[in-house]
Amino acid sequence: MMLSSSNELLILGCGHSESDTLFNNNALVTNAKGNLLIDCGYTIKPALQAQGLKLQDIDAVFITHVHADHVFGLERLANEGRYKYHKKARLILHHELYDELWHQCLKGVLAKNGEGENQLADYFELVLLQNDEFELFGNLYQLHRVSHTPGKVCFGVMINQSIFYSGDTVAIPQLLMQLKPELIFHDVTLTDYNPVHASVHSLLSLYPAELCKKTYLMSYEDHWPDYQQMVEQHFAGFARQGQRVLLSKEHQTDTAAG
Repeated sequence: MMLSSSNELLILGCGHSESDTLFNNNALVTNAKGNLLIDCGYTIKPALQAQGLKLQDIDAVFITHVHADHVFGLERLANEGRYKYHKKARLILHHELYDELWHQCLKGVLAKNGEGENQLADYFELVLLQNDEFELFGNLYQLHRVSHTPGKVCFGVMINQSIFYSGDTVAIPQLLMQLKPELIFHDVTLTDYNPVHASVHSLLSLYPAELCKKTYLMSYEDHWPDYQQMVEQHFAGFARQGQRVLLSKEHQTDTAAG
């Protein structure tokens, strides 16, 4: 297994679900204790391969919300983990996401196989969070509800009380000004017809300049070069595939998720 000697957040993909040139917006927290995948979209295999990794290298997965570009790769991870690698990755999700993920999404492709009837826990070491934080591989993760599709449960996550990873959301100025993260990876859309993602202009109008300057934009469409100059002027920049950011070690512990 390939593990980083540092404690890092690695951007595996930074593309919107419509992108033809970028991988799904998924990331990896990696250190010598293990690899935690944040979301597992349908491009997860080539995204990992581009970083010299395989599904076998994934020790745990945290899901922010149930959309295809964030969860459809779980079918591959489940089947290859079970039959090819004989490895059960830990699947960490808030308990409010379970029914949507299993009964409305994965059950149709995983419930029946050559061995008969199955549950999600037959493929993964399932961890259903009853509160809004967990610790794993020495890092602290604090969940915060964000605003994406109306009526849909979605979470952003604060890592070691320093880096905020938004998942998918519209602008959330009150939350971010309250949390005061040192660095932000924030969902964005470069279109004017997508009401469930934060537009560049909404971020510029609702976020203070100092907040924008520590914000990398992710989950963007293929015409991002048209916005590159504007984004580099007002934000930290576009998140890039393969980008690595060191995580603080201040909150590292040996406590497992649960």
